Amino acid sequence: MTARSPTADHSPATRIEWARAGQVKNSDTIALLSRTRLFHGLSAAELEPLLPAVRSRQFAAQSYIFREGDSADQLHLIASGEVKIGHVTESGSEVAFAILRTGDVFGEIGVLEENGTRSADAQALVQTECLILDRRALVGFLKTHPAAMWQIVTTLSAYVRAKDEAFAELAFHDIPSRVARKLLDLATAQGNTMKLSQRDLAGLVGGSRENVNRALSRFAALGYIRLERGRVTVLRPDQLRSRAG
Repeated sequence: MTARSPTADHSPATRIEWARAGQVKNSDTIALLSRTRLFHGLSAAELEPLLPAVRSRQFAAQSYIFREGDSADQLHLIASGEVKIGHVTESGSEVAFAILRTGDVFGEIGVLEENGTRSADAQALVQTECLILDRRALVGFLKTHPAAMWQIVTTLSAYVRAKDEAFAELAFHDIPSRVARKLLDLATAQGNTMKLSQRDLAGLVGGSRENVNRALSRFAALGYIRLERGRVTVLRPDQLRSRAG
């Protein structure tokens, strides 16, 4: 298991800041659940048995929802906000696996394992609301809903495939190519203007901040992108696509 940042405060009081805790409106919960990849295609009547087990929690910006090694006994669904999934290496550098937004689910791998633990950190980048479903309720639901179980299998297969592709990208593409690819991916998901720090981008492509900054500056000079404080706008996706290889 990789080491955590030596300066981080892991106490529950500082890791999780609550604004409120409780159940949300049934109609809102069902609407959000039905749009996720895990529960897509299930009717409101099929999802209704989950409602008593769903709670809403607020997490302050930069607080940790969970840390690597924590018990994996809950599934999280982002109702609003942004969450970064990553971990800190033994050398102290940060690697970001993904930045998730409204409608995204995380924690599904560990929660399906008996006595599972978290394999990465989850950190709220902004004020974030999550719907949280306990493992016992999720497993009981999956046992009686084969369609949802198949969605889990599909999701986990996609996760493994994405990991394989990420390893191949690290092996065969240089930093500018990986930066171009990631910018195109993010633009597809968020639109051409995206909120993105150089630190997070460096973690997502597996490069140093210096090398990522150099690639971004080069793309900006060529007119492929526009850089603003905390934001990147893709201006010429075709050129970025050519550089991505």
